Amino acid sequence: MDGIAVSAGSTPCPADDAGRWRLAASAFTWVDTGDPLPAGMDTVVERERVQLSADGSALITGPAPRGPHVRATGEDFQAGQLLIPAGHRLRPADLAAAAEVRRAALAADIVLVVAGSSAGRSDHTVAILAQAGGLAVRGVAVRPGHPVLLGYARQGRVQAREPTITVPVIGVPGYPLAAAVIFELFAVPLLAALQGGQPPDCVWQRVQLACDWTSSPDVEDWVPVSLSSASAGPDAGCAALATPDRRGAGAISRLMRAHAWCPIPIGQGKFARGEHIDVQLIPGAPR
Repeated sequence: MDGIAVSAGSTPCPADDAGRWRLAASAFTWVDTGDPLPAGMDTVVERERVQLSADGSALITGPAPRGPHVRATGEDFQAGQLLIPAGHRLRPADLAAAAEVRRAALAADIVLVVAGSSAGRSDHTVAILAQAGGLAVRGVAVRPGHPVLLGYARQGRVQAREPTITVPVIGVPGYPLAAAVIFELFAVPLLAALQGGQPPDCVWQRVQLACDWTSSPDVEDWVPVSLSSASAGPDAGCAALATPDRRGAGAISRLMRAHAWCPIPIGQGKFARGEHIDVQLIPGAPR
């Protein structure tokens, strides 16, 4: 999360009747998504809630309890943990967990730029894409993955008589879960169109929600869920229970362990335990 790092224990009382808190310049540090937290700080206040003053202090809207927008060391994988067992058929999520160095393609039908699509001080994809071609869309109402960029790049002529080639570009958010959602929503249909076909049909399954769930109603929320057998009995209703994973979009383990996506449409925010929902099965997911 882009914003300011603060210590939740040192947050002062509200500065005004609007419920804003004032922080001295020495009480916060600007950080971008992925930055390590400075020593003594345990919380990030998103930049949208921060207003700088002329004296260097900052006003923040709303409270700043300890922990929001902070990923703990080892919360995804712990040192020495087995990532992929021997004999396992590798899927894209498995490769993402095991991969170290990727080489850029010299020529492509579509370009995916991973990370750098947000509004942090080190996010330069927007400017580069504008120089290389053009930007059509900056941000969508989808979570995770809302900072996605859609545009194009123009390749120069290889030979004097050849036309300039326009290549579609997707600026993919850096968090693994956000990258998976954006690839599913935008890259898969685009790749199918480039091949003159249609995206593969999605397989849906009716399941029962294993717990209460709340999503923001102003975005389309893609929630990874794991499936397990429902208990037998007349009230079971469905053969499978769906358990959402509450960890952050930076956890690749959420994708490795998920059996399906639960796409929650805009305007639907609250679901109760036991409700029947439709989930989209992930091809090749463990069973």
